[in-house]
Amino acid sequence: MNWSIWILEYGYVDRFPASNLFAAQPNEGHRRMPYCFGLVRSADRCVLVDTGFADPSVYERLTAKYGETRWLAPVDVLSRVGVRATDVDTILLTHNHFDHAGCVDAFPDAHVWIQQREISSYVAAVDRPSRFEFLTRSCQADLPAQLAARPATLADGFAEVAPGLQLRPAHDTHTAGSQLVAVTNDTDGTWVFAGDNVYSYENLEGLRGDGVLAPIAMSTGSATRWLDFADEMLTSVGGDTRRILPFHEAAVWERFPSIAFEDGLHVAEVSLAGGHSSFSSSLPRWNLS
Repeated sequence: MNWSIWILEYGYVDRFPASNLFAAQPNEGHRRMPYCFGLVRSADRCVLVDTGFADPSVYERLTAKYGETRWLAPVDVLSRVGVRATDVDTILLTHNHFDHAGCVDAFPDAHVWIQQREISSYVAAVDRPSRFEFLTRSCQADLPAQLAARPATLADGFAEVAPGLQLRPAHDTHTAGSQLVAVTNDTDGTWVFAGDNVYSYENLEGLRGDGVLAPIAMSTGSATRWLDFADEMLTSVGGDTRRILPFHEAAVWERFPSIAFEDGLHVAEVSLAGGHSSFSSSLPRWNLS
C-alpha cells in the first residue's frame, strides 16, 4: 500500500511565546506558529489527520493575545487542493483539543478514530470540580456527543486503520489519550504525525540543535514520560527527525516542497507515493519553496 501525504496550514499566530513550546525555557522569545492538519490519500481513500477549527470568536481571542493572525476554514483549505468535504472518508484525531478536533462536523461522511482513553479521560475531567479546569480548557466540548451520533471507533491502543495506516498510543503525554498516526509506504518507508507531542523540531533535535530532547511545555503528562515517549518515537523512524510531522512548526515549509498562497498559508508535500500529481504543478505559483 502507498499513500500520498500533505500538511495543510489553515492559520497562524505571529508571536507565540516559545516558553509554551519548551518546558522550563522562559527566555526563548516568540515564534510564528502555524496551525495545520494532515491529508493522506491512496488511490481510493481520503483521510484527514485532525480537522482544525473554524470559530470567529476564537480567531478574535487569539489575535488579541498573540498579535497578527491569519485564518481560513479547513474545508476551504482543502478546496484549494481539490478535495471536497464529502471526499473525506476517514478522520484520525491525534487528541481532543479544539484546534485539532474542532471541525469534525464539517465532514459528515467520515468515520472518526480516536483513542478510547482520550474520550473517557475528558468525560471524567468534566465531572471534576472547577479548580481542575486545566484538564478541559482546550478541549472540544461537544466531541463525545458527536462521536456517539456518527460512525466512530474508540481505539484501545494500537489499531490498524488500513494497510500502512496505523494508530499508535501516546498516553499520558500531551493529553491522557493522545495518539500518533503512522503512515508506511512500500516506496519511502514510515512517516509519523505527532499531534501536539512535537511542536517544534527543536523538541526532538534540541534547542539550537544541541541534540538534547526538549520536552513540550503544554502537557497533562510528565516530562519524564514525554522523554521516554519521544525516544521511542524517534527509534521507530531510525532517528530521522524529518520523518516526524508536527502541526505547529513553520520549518515544515523549508524541509518539504511547499507552496505559500497569497494569504501566507502553506501546503507541504511530504510524499507522493500514492501516485498523485504534485500540487505544485497544478496550483497558481504564488511562492514555491
